[in-house]
Amino acid sequence: MNKNIAIIEEGGAAGEVDLQVLKVIRAVAEQYDHHFNISRVSRETAIPGLPASGQDAILLSSTGVQQFIEAAGPLLVTVQSVVVYPPLQHLSPLKARHSEGLNLLLYQHQVPASNESDRLRIAHSALQQAISRRKKITVMVHPEVRADHAWPAIFEKTEAAAREVTIEEIPVQEAWDRMLQQPAGFDTLIAGASAGDYLFRLAATITGTRFMIPSVRVASATPFFGPAFGFELQQESARNHSNPVGAILSTAMMMDYFNLHEEALIIRTAVNWTLLHGFVAKDIDPVNNYSTNTIGDLISDFIRGTIPGFAKGENMALQKSTII
Repeated sequence: MNKNIAIIEEGGAAGEVDLQVLKVIRAVAEQYDHHFNISRVSRETAIPGLPASGQDAILLSSTGVQQFIEAAGPLLVTVQSVVVYPPLQHLSPLKARHSEGLNLLLYQHQVPASNESDRLRIAHSALQQAISRRKKITVMVHPEVRADHAWPAIFEKTEAAAREVTIEEIPVQEAWDRMLQQPAGFDTLIAGASAGDYLFRLAATITGTRFMIPSVRVASATPFFGPAFGFELQQESARNHSNPVGAILSTAMMMDYFNLHEEALIIRTAVNWTLLHGFVAKDIDPVNNYSTNTIGDLISDFIRGTIPGFAKGENMALQKSTII
């Protein structure tokens, strides 16, 4: 397969995380005989050039670029995959009986007045993902936001696809309460920007591993993949300690977007292997930790098959990305 991928030039910790992402993409290309044409672009040229850029996906890692994209928008939707990993269960502030099994996919539609075509696009994507997950979609409804009440009519237009999926609507406050009491009961969610962002931050806090959360932002035809929580331009002494896993898992989302599901699976399997063996960054373990570069090397080496052993299926947190 041939794909054009742009990576936005960034400095500091974000730049180091980007290097690990490149290692992983190259390892996948070598193992599966793909050609990924990777080019570096500035954030100023990435946004205006989208319609004619010829890029199939754009990668980023810094908070500054995330804010630039959001300001240049409008964004159609932001999607985050949030998981509590069994080896890191102890990092959750909730007791295990509440946080265990949390594995959700959250769609935040960013434009309240988006047209029916945009909403159908989100609905079809959510249905596609729900079918491959636990066949359940929850729509958060704010009583004062008229756009939230349009979703039943939208899903009626996807009746054929929705037959396999249970679709429920719940008030915003109930969703927030449920997130703190039974978060594992959620699977695929759709929410407005402000209420959805608050729900997402609750979920991210529950995981205790916010830099391991991947995301995709969709503004037009070309999606932006990167960690849900970006990196600032850090001081020299703080560099090489940033957790690259969220950015690396965003490449798994990108592979799913390309319909390269086996390639996405091997990336997630490699990440699980590092967690099971204690190869974690400083934000996970302030005492026994590994550098940004080491984690990137281990994951890419696992993909290449140069590390013995393979994570067992029951230990793998399988998460398909949205395909917008």
